[in-house]
Formats: sequence, structure tokens, C-alpha cells
Amino acid sequence: MSEPNNFGRWVFLDVDTQVDFMLPGGRLYVLHAEEIIPNLAKLVLWARNHRIPIISSADTHAPDDPEFARWPPHCVAGTPGQRLIPETLLPGAVVVENFPGAFHDRQDWVGQLIVEKRVYDFTTNVNLDAILASLGRSHFVVFGVATEYCVLSAVMALRKRNLPVAVVLDAIKPISEQAGQKAIKEMSAAGARLVTTAEVCNPGFGNIAK
Repeated sequence: MSEPNNFGRWVFLDVDTQVDFMLPGGRLYVLHAEEIIPNLAKLVLWARNHRIPIISSADTHAPDDPEFARWPPHCVAGTPGQRLIPETLLPGAVVVENFPGAFHDRQDWVGQLIVEKRVYDFTTNVNLDAILASLGRSHFVVFGVATEYCVLSAVMALRKRNLPVAVVLDAIKPISEQAGQKAIKEMSAAGARLVTTAEVCNPGFGNIAK
């Protein structure tokens, strides 16, 4: 797999593929999210087989989290609903909790980091800047839920840092189709490439780099 021009590595950003969002019966289920699970599984397997780092953002709430004034209680720390679905969880995944010093620099970027967050913006984890610095300039491939919230927020945060981003259209799912389409247009306008799972899981994927 070729490397993107002027960037040191590929990184897959798996956004909030947790039981409470992904599966019917989850506390904040994204309608039809289970339909993208086969593509999520393909992407994660591709990353594992090609030694591509995966960063997985994960909501991690206290039982009385203020966010529950807006949303139903979900992804409470220690509950089954807070866990990643099996298809996006690698053996030996390292959890980076949301407190200073929880991230330890890595020399060999292989495997999965689960970056915990208390709100939908994954950049609110206080260790994120250290994680990005450790990765160096990388090209991010983004997938997960929900398109118009956490996916959009993650993509825009990376683009503001002038990092190349590809969004996997058949591996994201919105809460509202209309809002999801608007978010896709916004991400594209910000410079994100729109790709498919088949394009990513292909030896020629490096050709998407700008």
C-alpha cells in the first residue's frame, strides 16, 4: 500500500462505533447503523492486515452527565452500550482516558487507540494534540457515526489542522438523511475526499492523496 505524498502514514479514524449507537436497542441507536457494519469490518480488517493505526473515538459518560439534558443517557462508562462493537475492536486495543498524561508516546504505531471523550467532539480529549504529534503528518480515513455530529466534527477538526482526510461514504450513517447530506457537502467543501470502502481496501488507494 503506497503512502500519501508528503505524509508519513495512513491512519484510520473510527468514530463512535459503539453498541449504544450502532445496534438496534442501543440507548442512542442511529437508525440503520447496523447496515454499515460489514464495511466497518472490512476497513478494520484491512487496517489490521496492513499495519495501519486505528484511532477509535468513544463516548464515555458519567451516569449524571450534563449531556443527558439534550440526549437520552448513553455510553455510560462501564456499561455494555459503551463498548465498541466486536467488528471494530482489535485485540490489545489501548484506551486513552480523558485526563492529562493518559497517552504515552508510541514508537511503533500499530494496532488501536480508543480515545475517550465526554462530548461528541473527539478533540476534547486532552491528549489528542499529543497523539497527533506522535503520529506526525498523516492522512486520515474517517468512518463511523453519526455523520452530521461526531463524524462531521472529527473531519472538520482535522481539516482545520490542514491534515488530509478521506471520508468513507458507505461506512458512515446519519441520524437525519437531510442533515447527513448537508454534512457531507460541508466536509467536501472543507477539502475532504469522498471515497468508498472498496476504494480504501485497494492497493491503489494511495492515488487518492493530493
